[in-house]
Amino acid sequence: MTKPKQSIKNAELTGLLQGQLYWQRGDFTLDTGNFEIPAKGLTAIFGHSGSGKTTFLRCLAGFENTAKGQVVFSDQAWLLNGKSMPIYKRQLGYVFQEASLFSHLNVEDNLRYGLKRAQKKSPGLVDIEFEQVIEWLGLADLLNRNTITLSGGERQRVAIGRTLLSQPKILMMDEPMAALDLFAKRAIMPYLERLRDELAIPILYITHSPEEVERLADTVIFMQQGRITSIEPIEPALNRPNTPLYQGAEPRSVLSAKVVEKFDDEGLTRLQVGDAELFVPSVEDAQANQMGGQVRVVISAKQVSLLSEQPSQTSMLNHLAVTIESIDTHNEYSYLLKLRVENEPWPLLAQVTKRSHNKLNLQVGQAWVAAIKSVSILN
Repeated sequence: MTKPKQSIKNAELTGLLQGQLYWQRGDFTLDTGNFEIPAKGLTAIFGHSGSGKTTFLRCLAGFENTAKGQVVFSDQAWLLNGKSMPIYKRQLGYVFQEASLFSHLNVEDNLRYGLKRAQKKSPGLVDIEFEQVIEWLGLADLLNRNTITLSGGERQRVAIGRTLLSQPKILMMDEPMAALDLFAKRAIMPYLERLRDELAIPILYITHSPEEVERLADTVIFMQQGRITSIEPIEPALNRPNTPLYQGAEPRSVLSAKVVEKFDDEGLTRLQVGDAELFVPSVEDAQANQMGGQVRVVISAKQVSLLSEQPSQTSMLNHLAVTIESIDTHNEYSYLLKLRVENEPWPLLAQVTKRSHNKLNLQVGQAWVAAIKSVSILN
């Protein structure tokens, strides 16, 4: 786990959130140990139901007044020496699982309510503009709507927008998609990606969905039985052996990529991965359809084969020059290889049979060509 400095009073990095928390009710105890959360990007708080995710976030926000320990955000002591800063002074935005909107106000008035509250506290200080929020969350067509006519996903987007317009210095989201159906989750996901990429403030995001973590997170806090077990950047969190994200699931890789070209007549999109390229089927996704947009692609380890050299003729479109970084036993008949693509920080995983491993005399450090049968953009 990432450790804080010896004295959390000296948190000098703007937006850095650090400390330790203890809270007990009935048979449940939250005892986080020391934690230090990055000053930017989206940090996912991941764990099974009952692991303490929501309790941890509520204690951070100040909703649990019996919490003990210490919490410092930027240069503010939220909790220190038994004294807790009032929630309204913490300049945080909190989005709950269920969107709570004012039914007597339309969408625009709900949004401007958040902005008015912020301007009353700090007149003339607006870091997050009304027009920005409308664009980021795709709310332009909803402004005149009555809130009772909105779908679950639309309501949540409005709730997030209202929270952002209150000008928070940190955004906390407690499973904002928990109450949404599958189609609503798919619809709102691109907007959350946009917030992650556009906002200059840190985001804390509770989820028990590995799919949400792999698509949204820059950092992951793993929780189990009221404790923080580790805090990791997304790369090792996704790709290390036995990661809690994929217990019981087949190994897979998640790679970062950039959209560089579209072939509409062929239904394909070309992505840049490090110094290599991948072709994927075109999808209806705002990020994936934007030139230069950053996306994440997923590749099953079973869909990766090794070739000694680039093939001259093949129906498979994707071939990446790789170096074997590690070889580990996966099960009784296969090995899991971690492959490195040049100038790509995330590894590519390949599952090969023990027979193939022995026949090819695979060793760490060897150069191969990875032939990928199937690859898709996360959506």
